[in-house]
Amino acid sequence: MSADSPQIARMKKDRFICDLIGIRLEEAGVGFARSSLLLRDNHLNGLGVVQGGVLYSIADFTFAAAGNWDTPMIGIDTTISFLKSVKSGTIFAEAKEVSRTGRFSVCEVRVTDDKQNLLALFVGRGYLLPPPKESREQES
Repeated sequence: MSADSPQIARMKKDRFICDLIGIRLEEAGVGFARSSLLLRDNHLNGLGVVQGGVLYSIADFTFAAAGNWDTPMIGIDTTISFLKSVKSGTIFAEAKEVSRTGRFSVCEVRVTDDKQNLLALFVGRGYLLPPPKESREQES
């Protein structure tokens, strides 16, 4: 998917993810996406490690980028396992669509640090929205 595709342009307008948290969509293609986040002090919890919500946010955003490659998709079900903590550096999320059948997409997302340590595993299932009614009428 080109960097100027409508889906990628829409993803990059997510002010919460891109502006407030600081996540960058690095790459996206057919059923694939990669994001990064340079960690800051405001990403840390009271124990001095990155908050689980930050890891979830980068995984969820990257899942959305991977699943929206040709048809608008909304997430309907996600799970995440937090495997290792991190305190500083850059984290990365890489999403791969592992199934697309009917109206559903399933993606796996691996969140790693800059040393390739696996921090979290995320699985997301999305519902592929039907085309607008006027598009369906034109196809008939």
